[in-house]
Amino acid sequence: MQEVFDDSYVEQLQNFIHKIKGSREMEERFMIFEEMLREEREEGYAEGFAEGYAEEFVKVFAEVLAEGRSVLKEPLLLCLKRFGDIPDEILEQVQSQQDMEVLKNWIQTTVRSKKLEEFARKM
Repeated sequence: MQEVFDDSYVEQLQNFIHKIKGSREMEERFMIFEEMLREEREEGYAEGFAEGYAEEFVKVFAEVLAEGRSVLKEPLLLCLKRFGDIPDEILEQVQSQQDMEVLKNWIQTTVRSKKLEEFARKM
């Protein structure tokens, strides 16, 4: 039993579909068409999911990297403070550095340096 709508377009569409299903050949074509639409929707969903997942991964990875750089900068600055006041030039270099390997090397250099000047030369 078909649901009755007060819309003439929907009624025409329902009548058309009923006619199609009355013919074996047309019903077969209609079923193939429905199958194609379903597969296309599934493919679109899978692509959308993959794109969304990739975007979220990149976002989270960027946040982790930013947090990692921040985590490395704090101990570096603490190590540098043992030499006394840190010159603005060195502070700016540390704060602007984005390469985690460089930050790790600077921490090691700070620990091995006897004076701030020695650290600055090795930066």
